[in-house]
Amino acid sequence: MNDWLNKPWVIRIISLVLAIFSFLIISFDNQDTRSADIGSFDAIFNSSQETQTIEDVPVNIQIDDEQYVVSGVPQTVSMTLEGTVSVVQSTVTQRNFDVFVDLEDLEPGTHVVPIEHDGISNRLSVDIEPSEVEVSIEERGTGEFEVVIDYTNLDQMEPGFEIDSASITPETVIITSSQSVIDRISVVKAFVDVEGIGESLTLNDVPVRVFDSEGNQLNARIEPETVTVDLEVSSPNKTVPIEVETTGDLPEDFQLVSIESEESDVQVFASEEDLELINEISTEPIDLSEITENETIEVSLQRPDNVRVLSTSTVNVHIEVEEITEQTIEDVEINIENLSNNLTSSFVDPETGRIDLEVIGYPSEIAELDQNDFELIIDLGGINTGEHQLPIEVEGPNGLEVSLPMEEAIIQVE
Repeated sequence: MNDWLNKPWVIRIISLVLAIFSFLIISFDNQDTRSADIGSFDAIFNSSQETQTIEDVPVNIQIDDEQYVVSGVPQTVSMTLEGTVSVVQSTVTQRNFDVFVDLEDLEPGTHVVPIEHDGISNRLSVDIEPSEVEVSIEERGTGEFEVVIDYTNLDQMEPGFEIDSASITPETVIITSSQSVIDRISVVKAFVDVEGIGESLTLNDVPVRVFDSEGNQLNARIEPETVTVDLEVSSPNKTVPIEVETTGDLPEDFQLVSIESEESDVQVFASEEDLELINEISTEPIDLSEITENETIEVSLQRPDNVRVLSTSTVNVHIEVEEITEQTIEDVEINIENLSNNLTSSFVDPETGRIDLEVIGYPSEIAELDQNDFELIIDLGGINTGEHQLPIEVEGPNGLEVSLPMEEAIIQVE
């Protein structure tokens, strides 16, 4: 064996075989970098086939984008590659290719164009989905538009607060699109969500949107895409009296002495315009038909629709009532009137010429009464001598019911 290896021609043959194997190995690993056609020498050793699909391949547009605007070109396509394993895998991994639509020589209008590719080995079979698209080419238009603010969730601001003013920076934006879109622009808005806002503040990066006259959002390039909004927020309010409302009547034999709220006024938060029209806030009606004693009850305040918030939603109302009662006024003198000058009179019954009165009324009306508030009278006008039973007349404060132990007195006239 050693003799064979010592022969020069044997060494040359072994070296040649090793060189051929090294060449084949290097050739297999680098097929994607060579441009030989299928059927070349190296393909004989690389006949294993593979198919792979690449999703979301971006599509470029070849056109003068300073002059034209294109619509209808999909942002991405799917591309299926078929060929030898090494070339397919290398192409998928490196993605050193371009997918595009060539619109350079087309005039404005609608066209059906193929989706093309460049930079892919011609040893691969390429299928693009979709293979062609209908595109619209329009002349580019540009305009400068004022930005207006559109507020959302106004009803969810902090209670009692409202927006006084707002400023936008910048006040205008540059919009670029097809001229037909530019002509349709009706309003450019910056949407400000004011939910939970209860103080003046600055909002950055507020998005800008473009709309036509029917409220449809338009697709266009906006520069800048966002603006800064400075909000000035205030909380208009004033203090107004509380009016206690009642319904129904007190039960029989009861009257209302007083009814008043523990808090006499309430702070009202509303717009400046609405505050001018609000002069008082009423309680929910209190049903007096259920009141038979002094008590304090908690009552809700009625909040008008144009009021954002009240400083308190309930108040305590003190109710004082009184029931009809009786009081005795003792020893009230009976006076004699119109007795003829030549006659005298004396009481037979009552002998003292005095009686007690029963006065019926509310405590607030009768508590301070005494004999001086009443006058009992017997009219002797036209009466001759003898014993007479005559009615007792009562004069006293109006509205009181007075009860006498006797309606008539017996008088002796001489």
